[in-house]
Amino acid sequence: RTPAREINDSPGDGVCCKGHARQGRAHLRHHVTQRVHRQATSSQGHADDDAEPDGPGEASALLGNKSAFLLEPDYAQDFEETNRERLIRKWGGTAGWEVQKSRHALKERGQEVGIEHFNLDRIASNTMASHRLVQWITRTRGPSASEALYDLLNQRHFVEGRKLNDYQMLAEAAEQTTGVSKADVIAFLESGEGEDKIVAAGQMLRQMGVHSIPTFIVDGRYKVSGAARSDEFVALFRDLERSGDVQGRTIFGETLGVPEHVLDQGIAVEMST
Repeated sequence: RTPAREINDSPGDGVCCKGHARQGRAHLRHHVTQRVHRQATSSQGHADDDAEPDGPGEASALLGNKSAFLLEPDYAQDFEETNRERLIRKWGGTAGWEVQKSRHALKERGQEVGIEHFNLDRIASNTMASHRLVQWITRTRGPSASEALYDLLNQRHFVEGRKLNDYQMLAEAAEQTTGVSKADVIAFLESGEGEDKIVAAGQMLRQMGVHSIPTFIVDGRYKVSGAARSDEFVALFRDLERSGDVQGRTIFGETLGVPEHVLDQGIAVEMST
């Protein structure tokens, strides 16, 4: 058999927050997962339902496609505040914010996967430009290129505190990770192209009842809300693998204008053991 698991993921505000180990390094993302598609064929070309699930270290692939979820959809293009200010305002004051900090323990969970520091005073801003850029790179350069860009934007924002509507920062990050020239990136950002797709994807999420991130939608039907730990996803993937009932549904690709052949390129990952 030649088993492979595919996951299409889509997510959070500008830069997302998913803890995800690859060669010992943590990657951050908020995200909504689009699909899991297992291919396990016998010599007759049928699913090998009696086969054992893949073991640790066996090949897997991630199909990554991120759909925008705007944490602050009412931010004007030129508005900005620190994330500390945003959270205190959101939770009705310092006391409410402290309760949420204790409940979610994001600092501690980041440290578990090697993220020593989140910049609490990072600049929060309108994130439409960063979403548009990531989707444009996905459509034109493929999911591996957009994944590399996304990782760097996470570093720039969550750790270094850079704002996500800074066109120069976005252009430099895209050139560094994908090879697209800064001039071409700036021209794209100034064109407004792709904003309608981000808006449409956001409407889809609201219709699906997604009101917070991270939210994961696996195989187009299983929703996992909150910052779930890896063992919860491993259990779900194993259950799907054993059942053989994998529909391979895509949700956001058409809305975001990402062709199926681009989604199917996949992103290779190393599974931790």
